[in-house]
Amino acid sequence: MSDWHDELEFALLPLEDAKIDSDCMTFVISNALSEQGVFHQCRIGYAEDRLGQMATAPHCWVELEQGWCIDLRLRQWLGDEDDLPHGVFQPCNFPRVRYQGTALVVPHLDAEVLRVMTDDAYNKVKLPWLAERVRAA
Repeated sequence: MSDWHDELEFALLPLEDAKIDSDCMTFVISNALSEQGVFHQCRIGYAEDRLGQMATAPHCWVELEQGWCIDLRLRQWLGDEDDLPHGVFQPCNFPRVRYQGTALVVPHLDAEVLRVMTDDAYNKVKLPWLAERVRAA
């Protein structure tokens, strides 16, 4: 993982305990990234555990450039196992799981709504360095 992706994952960790499903989590992450001008695409579809023959649908996640993804909710549904992705990752490093989805348009939400949705965890997400890092990469 690059330093930037590692810092991004660390910055998003306060959201892990928010009592929201993958759709709302995707909205929250997308709004945080958009505030910093970080290019990303939100997806809706499903994630399939090829080993356990289970799938979670609908499921939402965020895709970044160069094949990176953000998903803080998959393990909630498929199990807390190391070979299931969580956080910021490249799906090719987790062959057990297959993501399939289409673009999801995420509404812009104001900071107060995001704060309420996440029981104030959104205020703990600090990404002041992201836009500069992405442009430099």
